[in-house]
Amino acid sequence: MTKYSFLLFLIAQVFVAHGYRILGVFPSADRNNYVTYKGLFSELTNRNQNVTIISHFQLDTSNFYQHISLSTNHKVVRSFSFESVIVNEVSRLPFETLVSTKAGNDDCKILMDNSEVNELIRRRPRFDVIVVESYNSDCALALAANLSAPYIAFNPQPIHPWHFNRLGINFNSAHVPQSLLQYGRQPWFFERLKSFVLYYITQWVYYIGSQVTDHVYLYKYLGDNLPTLESIASNASLVFVNTHQSVFGGVARSDNVIDIGGIHIRPPKIIPTEIERFLTEAEHGVIYMNLGSTVKDSTLPIDKLNELLSTFGKLPLRVLWKWDGGIVENLPRNVMTMRWLPQYDILKHINVKGFISHAGTLSTIEALDAGVPVIAIPLFGAQYGNAAALVDAGMATIVPYENLNKDYLLDAINDILDKRTQERAKTVSRMWRDRPMSPLETAIYWIEYVARYQGTPNLVATSTTVPWYQQIQLDVLAFVGAVLYILAFVVMKLLSVCCCCCQSDVSTQIEKSEVKGSKNVKFE
Repeated sequence: MTKYSFLLFLIAQVFVAHGYRILGVFPSADRNNYVTYKGLFSELTNRNQNVTIISHFQLDTSNFYQHISLSTNHKVVRSFSFESVIVNEVSRLPFETLVSTKAGNDDCKILMDNSEVNELIRRRPRFDVIVVESYNSDCALALAANLSAPYIAFNPQPIHPWHFNRLGINFNSAHVPQSLLQYGRQPWFFERLKSFVLYYITQWVYYIGSQVTDHVYLYKYLGDNLPTLESIASNASLVFVNTHQSVFGGVARSDNVIDIGGIHIRPPKIIPTEIERFLTEAEHGVIYMNLGSTVKDSTLPIDKLNELLSTFGKLPLRVLWKWDGGIVENLPRNVMTMRWLPQYDILKHINVKGFISHAGTLSTIEALDAGVPVIAIPLFGAQYGNAAALVDAGMATIVPYENLNKDYLLDAINDILDKRTQERAKTVSRMWRDRPMSPLETAIYWIEYVARYQGTPNLVATSTTVPWYQQIQLDVLAFVGAVLYILAFVVMKLLSVCCCCCQSDVSTQIEKSEVKGSKNVKFE
């Protein structure tokens, strides 16, 4: 560091000295997660907070902040093919949970092996609050707890099954949906049965694959007295979740869970001229299609591709398709493909009538904000739960990947083009956006709240410190059962004694009558 940059650093420290000292820890190299939190931390710097962030990505801001880069020479590429899609959820959930925790393990190692992070652990600077990414690993939460500051867990996705206990959510497969399943709020019996079994399987896979594995690795950096990762996660002051009750609500949870769904949304920008013309000149409207970036379009099986092309060719509407799989032969005249598209800006266009989507978290939120009905083709993870939430809200229909053919697609397109579905999507969008504060303002308010009061002990679920047998009131039920048994036993004994006494009196009277009768006979 030169003397000029050091002087600039000192001036900046004086300038932001009145702000809170905020540390952000985001170990994931997933760019979608970065999109979720970058606006929040950029705004914190705009408000002259003293921000330090540990991540793979730089913030889009000219304001001063400290950045500890996790980028390495080894480029992390996490992409899948359509051949990786597992149809059977009994096989899919354990496998996907294991894959997710493996990614979390890798992120944990990159985080803890970083020399600047280790220097942070050694110096232990004071922070007023720490915001920590936490969805497939609790490793970064352990780092935050080690720095002895109140910390907020930042979940860029919906609540996953392994988060339920720490958030005071009592799982019941009849009315508590899982983010990894598409059963929704009213599952039938066999769906409830599978949900029940898979809940405990994924809990066990996450515990072994993530918490035990990370805990062993963290001993090296944080010492042998490190508490369990579940207890550390349960002590988070707040948990930010990328959802909102208007669509994902209906589940009882602790007061420290804060919905910030839509925090990445910004005002729409001007659409490039070529795309704008394609949308505006569509006489019957436009269907927008994007199956995400996690799965490479080039791996779509040829039979599925032909079904899509055959379907689009039958439509009077135009189709705008995010496709990075190269040149498509026999592309219908009403279809435009591009390798990249400004998705949210397109969804806000008045001529867009439907969205064929994988139901990823950001895509789901943008469809909700824009009020565009969705044809969901979920492929992995939380996409299934997102799709189910949209269906329950009345603004989507699901086409399972294995049933991706012309007949299913045409029926689904007719469903979302129906006037009632279009109106329902607009209504749900208004409900989604109708909040006392924007998601960004909500997050900033609660971050400053935690910094002001050094935590939120009165908001954290008390059930997290209660043994399991007390949570289901097993000891109380056992005591009540024992008392009832004793009372029943005493009552039975009393009744038995009474019956015996009554029977004895009756026998005595009968004997006396017989004696009296015999005397009368003798006198005769």
